[in-house]
Amino acid sequence: MAFVSSAALLLLLAAAPDAGQPPAGLRCLTRYYTGELAHRPEGGWGYLLDGGTFIPWRAGPPSPRGDAGAPGDEDDDPPGVDLESIYRVPYVAGPIVPVDSSDAGTIEDPGRVRVEQLFLATYGASRTDVFDRLVKVRFFGLRYPFHELAAEPLRRVVARLEPQVLETPALKPFLTNIGGTFIWRKIARSKNLSTHAFGIAIDLNVHYWRWTRRGEPLRWQNKIPQAIVDAFEAEGFIWGGRWVHYDTMHFEYRPELLDPSCREGTAATMDGGVPAR
Repeated sequence: MAFVSSAALLLLLAAAPDAGQPPAGLRCLTRYYTGELAHRPEGGWGYLLDGGTFIPWRAGPPSPRGDAGAPGDEDDDPPGVDLESIYRVPYVAGPIVPVDSSDAGTIEDPGRVRVEQLFLATYGASRTDVFDRLVKVRFFGLRYPFHELAAEPLRRVVARLEPQVLETPALKPFLTNIGGTFIWRKIARSKNLSTHAFGIAIDLNVHYWRWTRRGEPLRWQNKIPQAIVDAFEAEGFIWGGRWVHYDTMHFEYRPELLDPSCREGTAATMDGGVPAR
């Protein structure tokens, strides 16, 4: 993926002396997504994609959650977001904590905001583009298609889990007969593509919030063991079990949300790297 070197960043800042430093979260995107930092006098800092598309870091005041309409499936996202919105709700890895669903209509789920243009530019702009970049990853007995840019992190997840499965066989049922990986589709009740369409998401075989019976209140539930969540999060995958509109079988590769250097107020390196473990 393209990234801005330290020297290139100095030149960029010299060309825009009043711009100040780009936000850490924006700088971090160059480690994981195709594109480069850019500054425009009228639009401030942003991300420039191939073809000239400019995505602003901050387009204006955040829109209230209610403006996005009813929630969709595991990765529904409100329209018209800017790059800063990706980080607005922090994703907190670590111990599994039950999610309070008492006010589900106003709660934002960490990682549910995405800027689809980033995914299209990085992983492929069409089904054919993505399909041509899929590779097979062995996942507990079967091989599944996964995007080449996220395949190695998924292999590292397997490497973490294999010895734990031998030690704790009760983990294995969660990792076999899984829901799947790549499928070119849009999000339910949305015009946006699912992360499964980019080959960077994997569904295990457990539970999903839409399985709640119609008319019943939404109550967070989970069966996924901590060890599985830890293995995925250590390699840059976020977990749908952190959402009030929970999708505990769902993991997607979003390393920018787990990389400490992406968080505002931390020092972001400019020479690539992998998420903290």
